[in-house]
Amino acid sequence: MSSTYKDLDKIFLIGAGGFLGAICRFSLCELMESYYGTLSVNVLGSFMLGLIMYDTEYIGFIGPKGKLAFGTGFMGAFTTFSTFAVQSFTMPFFPALENISVNLFLALVGVFMGRSTIKALSGREV
Repeated sequence: MSSTYKDLDKIFLIGAGGFLGAICRFSLCELMESYYGTLSVNVLGSFMLGLIMYDTEYIGFIGPKGKLAFGTGFMGAFTTFSTFAVQSFTMPFFPALENISVNLFLALVGVFMGRSTIKALSGREV
C-alpha cells in the first residue's frame, strides 16, 4: 500500500479540523474589527494549542488522532500568523510595533496559561 493511501485518514482528520477552524476564525473575526479579531484568534488559539499539546505530556486525554485534527487542523486554520503579519506591515511604525508586541506577548501568555491549566488539572505542580 502506498504511503498516500496509508496517510489518507490523517489527511482527512487534518482537513476536517481545518475546515472547522477556518469557519470558527471567520465567525469570530466577523464580530470584531480586523486587528482585534486577529489578536483574539491568535491568543485564544495559543491557549487552546497549549491545552492540546501539554495534554499529551500531562494527562493523555487527547490521542494522536485528536492531536492531528485539533492541534494541526483546527488550530492551524483558526490562528493566523500571515494576517497578523500583513496587518502589522500595513500599519504606521509605532502602531505596528505595538501590534507585534501585543500579539507576541499575549500569544505566549496564552500558551503558558494552557500549559498551566493542564498541569493543574493533572494534579502536578504548576
